[in-house]
Amino acid sequence: MSNLATQLSDGLVPKGESPGAQEIRLQLREILNSPAFQGSKRCRQFLAFVCEKSLAGETGSLKERTIAVEVFGRNPQSDLGDDTIVRVGAREVRRRLQQYYVTASGADASIQISLPTGSYGPEFQRRKPAAQTVVMELPAVAPKRNRRNRIVWALALSVVAAGAFVSVNWTYSSPEDQAFARFWDPVLHSADDLLVAVPNPIVYHPSARAWRLSEQAMPQGGIVPRPIQVPPEKLDGSDMLPVQNQYVGFGDLVAANELTGMLARHAKKTRVRMSSDVQFADMRMTNTLLVGAITNRWTMQLQQSWRFQFLWEPAVRTVVIDTQQHRQWKVESIATEAYKEDYVVVSRIPNSPTGALLLVGAGLKGFGTEAAGRLLADSGQLGSLLRKLPQGWDNKNVQIVLHVRVIGNAPAEPELVAWHVW
Repeated sequence: MSNLATQLSDGLVPKGESPGAQEIRLQLREILNSPAFQGSKRCRQFLAFVCEKSLAGETGSLKERTIAVEVFGRNPQSDLGDDTIVRVGAREVRRRLQQYYVTASGADASIQISLPTGSYGPEFQRRKPAAQTVVMELPAVAPKRNRRNRIVWALALSVVAAGAFVSVNWTYSSPEDQAFARFWDPVLHSADDLLVAVPNPIVYHPSARAWRLSEQAMPQGGIVPRPIQVPPEKLDGSDMLPVQNQYVGFGDLVAANELTGMLARHAKKTRVRMSSDVQFADMRMTNTLLVGAITNRWTMQLQQSWRFQFLWEPAVRTVVIDTQQHRQWKVESIATEAYKEDYVVVSRIPNSPTGALLLVGAGLKGFGTEAAGRLLADSGQLGSLLRKLPQGWDNKNVQIVLHVRVIGNAPAEPELVAWHVW
């Protein structure tokens, strides 16, 4: 019986004859077209690139810099020492491969493609379909329908179920994966959809008069759309027209996409709404995820009793304050230079005023919010942070403050700055 559970947990055939290149490419195509990979173009490109390089006998060229340039479009001349995009991408590919091989299609696959931890070179191995393994190992039972036979069948089916359970949990067996599962457990085991409230900033459009003045000042043709070019003294407040409920920041969009995609892969439905359209009654007894800080009215209203809060300061725009130790973290407003850093607050509040779980992922800028979304959707990143918290955090309120370096207009992997559990 234990041998059956062991076979079900991996399904791999003992190493021997390696699968051929054509077989591997067919299996690769199945994986790339599967739901596990359809939500991430970069993960598909990553896996296809490393597999083709390996099949071409160029595994030695699969270095972090090479992948950063060829897959993620990084500048070959730039300093990539602190850029973690390849490592984060590799973790996401490993996670999606694990998810694929516990689906019905993956369980029947005759070849397993894996990306071992600490390497960018894929491994290819023949595997025994899970269904075939179960059929071969089930004990023979006489057709007579007596009580003893029913017991034998029950025991046999329980072993199969136990083996399947081992197989599924083997996918999430690391301490990081287990912490990640505990973080999301109230959402994944709820009968209701997760409400995702995305902020919608007020965007100002130039008036028709401002556009006419700009067109007169610029030559015909050129790039469209383009910034208006009008001397300041010719404009006044009437030339700034507020537009609401039509725009979403890029960082907010990425965060919402990462999180809804991750939950969809776990068969969890979400309802994405503009935060301005969400009423408190909508959040009552409903698990809710708030994306963004100053532009999300519910983040600003519901944070009032928490230790780490976002605060609006006109000269700096937004800061994160520690209400107990009177510390603050901020990013100076820069008009002409690219931002080089951001700060993030992740909050998990089971004991919220809504009566259900309340999650918040937000940065001072869009970079931080993007990083928050990627963090919350990544079992490796989030699990590593959660393991630094005291035991029992999953039954308490948790806030985490993170620092994010911005490299090439993209956020790097966040670093823990402070946390509070109560």
